[in-house]
Amino acid sequence: MNKIINIIVAIAALTFCFSCNNEWEDEQFAHYVGFKAPINADGCTTVYVRYSADGSPVHYQLPLVVSGSTVHENNINAVVELDPDSLLVLNTKNIGERRQDIWFRDLSDNSLHGGVDRVITEFPATVNIPAGESTALLDLELNLTDLNQSHRWVLPLKVSENQPGYQANTRKHYNNAMLNIIPFNDFSGNYVASAMQGQPVYNGEVDTHAIPYTVTNKTFYATGDKTAFFYAGGVDHTHPERDKYRVNVDFSDPEFPIFTAPNPELEFSVKENSNTYLVAEVKDPVKPYLVRKTVIIQVTYYMYDQTGGVPTHYQFKGAMTMLRTINTQIPDQDQAIQW
Repeated sequence: MNKIINIIVAIAALTFCFSCNNEWEDEQFAHYVGFKAPINADGCTTVYVRYSADGSPVHYQLPLVVSGSTVHENNINAVVELDPDSLLVLNTKNIGERRQDIWFRDLSDNSLHGGVDRVITEFPATVNIPAGESTALLDLELNLTDLNQSHRWVLPLKVSENQPGYQANTRKHYNNAMLNIIPFNDFSGNYVASAMQGQPVYNGEVDTHAIPYTVTNKTFYATGDKTAFFYAGGVDHTHPERDKYRVNVDFSDPEFPIFTAPNPELEFSVKENSNTYLVAEVKDPVKPYLVRKTVIIQVTYYMYDQTGGVPTHYQFKGAMTMLRTINTQIPDQDQAIQW
């Protein structure tokens, strides 16, 4: 009896061994084609693009990825097309119908730019992914000259479906790329502005006894290689009438920035000899390949604030400071900056 049992066990063991294969050598996932475009809390992928000094078009290379645990054996011609429908869904769900004034706008919609072609790369665009390669780059050529940054701009893209030779990734946020294009220069970015104190002005006199009006942060938006703008007072990009509080800053002079406001109703002015700035760079003592770049802007300006219940004249006086960490080992400037 024991011999029979042993024979049965031996036969079962042999059958199991012959039926086994190296399953790790087989494909574990489908060879889908998708984007490498991780999203943020707004449902977009932040893309920083530096303004060129001469105003020429700029480039950004968007990675396409072939998923799978094995390499694909054939050349893939992936087709990328514009996807305004997904941008509409993003705006409707994440922001809502009531705040269309702060919706992300379609960078590829020329009607929003007065006919100016902001996206030079033609779509649908074809990206060749050679056999054996898991990634390829889509070169995006953009014209950002005089881009109206009172609005936020997104280039909505998707991998075209029902194309021969490949299958578009079916997983959420892989088949679509919502690229939030943000131009930058040496002076744009997020400044700590808590040292800027606002005091009301009555009959030409500053009320020094009033509780100071402060704003924690102030964002500077790049408009050129050495120009930027910010919103005066407590206004930010979410205010419906933010354009009325726009203040342009020109950093062409190495010491003295020039402040101007296009809206005369703002009654904007700068106290004489109060506008200076300083740029300092220091290597990290522990990681010398990291450079800490600090920009300090000193200014005293006056404005007429109509955002509150009672329109009031204000004086804002103090400093705004931005710290930018740069990895000098990375050649691409947008990648080198630790945003």
